[in-house]
Amino acid sequence: MRIFTKTRQLLSDNSDLRIDFEIMKKKIENQGKNIELVFQYVDELMEKKEITPEREKIGYKK
Repeated sequence: MRIFTKTRQLLSDNSDLRIDFEIMKKKIENQGKNIELVFQYVDELMEKKEITPEREKIGYKK
């Protein structure tokens, strides 16, 4: 009887770990997507910066 309860406890502990791993896996997948989004935004900002023409300076000229 003790062996049965120990194996049942071990199996339940493993299922808890499996659930925790699945939760962590989902979080990691979402973080990867978020990082890609950040890099896309940075790329867009860099392109906008390159496109803007140089303006004529206002003020005293030497």
